Amino acid sequence: MSPTILSMSSSVFLKRFCWVAVSAVVLVLVLSSFVTFKLYERYVVGLAESNAVNIATSIVSVHQEKLSEALNPSLSPVQLEELDMLIKAFMGPYGIVKVKLFSLDGTVVYSNDMSIIGENSLGNKHLESALKGGQSSTIQTKNQIRDLTHEDRFDVDVVESYVAMKKPEGKVIGAFEIYQDMTFFRQEVSKGVFYFLIELAVILITVVAAAFWFVRKAAVTMVMQQKELGRLATIDTVTNLYNRAEITRRMASEWERYQRNPCAENSFGVMMLDLDHFKRINDNYGHQVGDELLRQVSAKLLSEVRAYSEVGRYGGEEFIILLPGTGLSELASISDRLLKLVAEQSYKVLGEDISLTVSIGIAASNKFDSNLDAVIKRADDNLYKAKAAGRNCVAGAA
Repeated sequence: MSPTILSMSSSVFLKRFCWVAVSAVVLVLVLSSFVTFKLYERYVVGLAESNAVNIATSIVSVHQEKLSEALNPSLSPVQLEELDMLIKAFMGPYGIVKVKLFSLDGTVVYSNDMSIIGENSLGNKHLESALKGGQSSTIQTKNQIRDLTHEDRFDVDVVESYVAMKKPEGKVIGAFEIYQDMTFFRQEVSKGVFYFLIELAVILITVVAAAFWFVRKAAVTMVMQQKELGRLATIDTVTNLYNRAEITRRMASEWERYQRNPCAENSFGVMMLDLDHFKRINDNYGHQVGDELLRQVSAKLLSEVRAYSEVGRYGGEEFIILLPGTGLSELASISDRLLKLVAEQSYKVLGEDISLTVSIGIAASNKFDSNLDAVIKRADDNLYKAKAAGRNCVAGAA
């Protein structure tokens, strides 16, 4: 082969190589950009949907009565304004830009865009899924959107989530449509892709590190928010004990465990406690003192029960304790000890020394119980017997 031909062949080869290399780089960059976008979209939608479910669960747990009233189509303007303030105050810190609340028939009973209240959205497959107890989310870019504070935002990535509004026992009573601003993710990923396209070798390292750092930072923030929302959904805000929904869920789990081997050695105990004459304390000293007393009693109960026992606030001044692996005799012994501990201690609140007593009803699971409610009802009935017997005593041991 002559030098001229070889030079021409080399030149052609190099040109073809460069063309193939450039084409391959462009193809890789395009595919990488596409895959990055799809991964980003799926991650953001999944994270936002989980966040929306936790937000819905939390606000129903904390404000169930107000939200149940909101499902009444004849809300007065004053009630609607109160609901608007409540939802904005609760959801504002979590990047929520728009909220709708639907009744079971698909009617919008609340929205921060008041003009659409009363509209019906049946036929929307995402809404119908939520009204059946599910959830559904999509991501979209809005050229302009007005947020909860009535400020206009431009070029915003929002995740639209439809989630069920459920009572603590799981019954669906409506649905939320929640828009979350996720623009932060798009900005960070776009920045990473831009660097990636400028210098392949450097950007492959820089983009991965930067994207990991930015995504990790954002994910940590959102995980922390989810943990906090999860805490609000399961913990009573006054006493820091499990709320009624969560302690009931844990008792249901213990009942399922017991059902697998329903023998005396595998039984569990339920203890219901009610602070005696607590209304007088609220009337005489005020609810601030009453709440502080509830906190002190809660701390006392937590410190005295076994590590694997579960303590919850069942409502008002009533507590419930789940004691796995506990028979009736041991349950009676623990109840007597708690009865004395509460009565013997003087509680100091805002300079006031206050004495308390407690009435306790107990029950242990047995083979005649058809369900968990039977055990709880027996403990509750025994609590009323303790009150009827003069309070500051335990009923159900015999």
